[in-house]
Amino acid sequence: MQTLKFNTGREYSPHGQRVIATQLDNGHIIVVDLDRHIDLMLLAGVGFNQREIMQAYDHAWTTFPENIGMPYTEYYDIVRQLRELASA
Repeated sequence: MQTLKFNTGREYSPHGQRVIATQLDNGHIIVVDLDRHIDLMLLAGVGFNQREIMQAYDHAWTTFPENIGMPYTEYYDIVRQLRELASA
């Protein structure tokens, strides 16, 4: 799983705002905001880089797993993996 980890520097916690993301084969991006305890799926077409991910996050360019035929069990397995990778 290819991941992108970064800290936005926003002061949501003493650690800032730590984010980890992965891009699915279909182009959608799953994002986990570790400090705000948020996970979400961005629309396909968003570039897999910090600037575009945060722009999409801030503007709620999101979708739900069921809208792309993804079972929630699969989605939350990926979210769990991202959380584990971030804490390693």
